[in-house]
Amino acid sequence: MSKTLLVTLLWLSSALWLLAQEGIPGADSAHAAPGKSPTTIAGCLYSTGVHYTVTDKEGKVHRLTGSTAKLSHYVGHEVEITGKPAVITLDTTMTQTASSAEEVPAFQVERVKVLSKTCGSATH
Repeated sequence: MSKTLLVTLLWLSSALWLLAQEGIPGADSAHAAPGKSPTTIAGCLYSTGVHYTVTDKEGKVHRLTGSTAKLSHYVGHEVEITGKPAVITLDTTMTQTASSAEEVPAFQVERVKVLSKTCGSATH
């Protein structure tokens, strides 16, 4: 009887621990910096198929988050993005390991303006 109780408690505590974990493995979430006014960044828009980035004229790469679904039409164009600085939390948990995450800076998209249908001197 004590073995059954021990296994049940172990199973229950494992299930509760899994429920307490936030997010879906491999997913990311973004949090805009509170109280920040919208700003703009300009550069060439790139896509990795999953994530979008803008590389500015100084060569700095800005990872984009938020309303990125509408960006696919602008890949390869020079754009001006209006939005707010944000932080993306990436779930870096590997199968059968302890939960882990990494926070990376990002830019939360609010509006997109095309500056040119081709990219200038910005490189990826």
